[in-house]
Amino acid sequence: MNKSVLIIENDEALSSVEAFYFNEQGYTVYTAFDGDEGVKLALQHKPTAIICDVIMGEMHGFDVLRTLRAHPDAKNAVIIMTSSKAYKPDIDRARELGATDYVVKPFRTDELMALIERHVAASQLQEAR
Repeated sequence: MNKSVLIIENDEALSSVEAFYFNEQGYTVYTAFDGDEGVKLALQHKPTAIICDVIMGEMHGFDVLRTLRAHPDAKNAVIIMTSSKAYKPDIDRARELGATDYVVKPFRTDELMALIERHVAASQLQEAR
């Protein structure tokens, strides 16, 4: 199976580290530094998983999540929201809007990958039924 990940992250240094790691693990990696670009890339490439920062400039991560969940091509995508804030109302809101999971920064990239692979496997099992 072709594995791909879209990283929507306005911190270019963090995005580069994540992209390097996923690329080294055989993923095709797409990166976006704002929500608008992220939505466009998600709909264009339909990645295996999407990692989206919550706090971004013009288009907030929750807006990205809401937009993707409303689109038929992305409504079932594995979307992991990330934030440096372990603020329970944000975590609850992400889940209400349809986030697959929520990860607090800083995180280990290998743990993030394992989480994504677990969610992708579960999603594929559910689709096969």
